[in-house]
Amino acid sequence: MRRRDLLAALASTPLWSLGCPAGTPPLRFSGIPDADKRALKEGYQAVAAYLSAALKTPVEYVHVPDYTAAVTSLASGSIDFAWLGGVTTVQAEARTPGGVHFIAARERDLHFKSYLVANRHAAEEAGLAPISDRAPGTIDALRALAPAMKGKRFSFGAKNSTSGHVMPRSFFGQAGIDPEATFEGGPTYQLKGGHAATLRAVAARVVDFGVLNFATWEDADITLKKEAPVVAVTPEYVDYCLVAHARMPQAQAEALRTALTALDGADETQAKVLSAFSAKRFVEVDPTAWDGIRSVLEALNPEGTPP
Repeated sequence: MRRRDLLAALASTPLWSLGCPAGTPPLRFSGIPDADKRALKEGYQAVAAYLSAALKTPVEYVHVPDYTAAVTSLASGSIDFAWLGGVTTVQAEARTPGGVHFIAARERDLHFKSYLVANRHAAEEAGLAPISDRAPGTIDALRALAPAMKGKRFSFGAKNSTSGHVMPRSFFGQAGIDPEATFEGGPTYQLKGGHAATLRAVAARVVDFGVLNFATWEDADITLKKEAPVVAVTPEYVDYCLVAHARMPQAQAEALRTALTALDGADETQAKVLSAFSAKRFVEVDPTAWDGIRSVLEALNPEGTPP
């Protein structure tokens, strides 16, 4: 069965056949729109079907238009849990009455990084060679790129994106790079399309440089990667997490955690759920792991809002 057909079948399966008692109020969830809307909707249909069966409670996906809406929806109680980036995780914790349950993250989220990419022509003009060792980089390596980026066009991702803006901006600051003064006209931001939009903007020469989630670049088409090679890697940091509103009973939060950490890629249905999150597996987390982002947000703005 084709992937789209399988997802459609899962979405149309009656909840009673998944073990959900009739009349059970649904749990509603969402996630930051860091990828194409259609891809998110299709993937999260499989997530909703799996969790409905695992929790024996109807689970519904609710699309939100931007990162801020994901935080606001959770804080207001219009959704019960959400897949958030590092920044939005900390914002949701601060703005949700009673805080949030930290449910689970992917293993790689505890050791995340961003890629600084350049348009191929801009890189050649500046004498920058693509790097093949894409291990976490250093502040000194970013500092060394400052002369090549001076006066060039640059794009961050969304303003509330951890890997597409907040952490790279913090690292730029440590390297003595002021984005507003360094880049022509100041940096631009991608308002929709997620990290892939940043990659396309660089590849198409709309901007000369950009920064994005490393996984998006690694998963991209080879042609895009050739047109927008990696010229630097940020130091690592903690990023995504699935969090639930504090009103969710502890037992239900534990059941949700178990459902995610039990996912096995060898099972076809569960592999679809992992694929929706671009995950190999989920792990339990310690909320203190996000202390670094809490400190960065406090330094950027007392209310935790990126500039």
